[in-house]
Amino acid sequence: MSVVVDTSGIHKHAAKRDLAALLAGVAALVFALAVLLYVLWLILAQPKATPFDADGVRCYRAAFEMACLKTAEPAR
Repeated sequence: MSVVVDTSGIHKHAAKRDLAALLAGVAALVFALAVLLYVLWLILAQPKATPFDADGVRCYRAAFEMACLKTAEPAR
């Protein structure tokens, strides 16, 4: 008496599990690279100065911050 065991269902399930793990790994890698690039952008973004306006104010902008300085009183 011989018994035949069908293992095709087991192999299909394992293949789907492996594919899901691979896709999850790729998604985690893409997310980590996006976070790394964002943090580097925040660190390395150089301040950009705006021209002086009529009141002698100049603003510096970097990433999410803006600081404005009043450099002189306007001529009267």
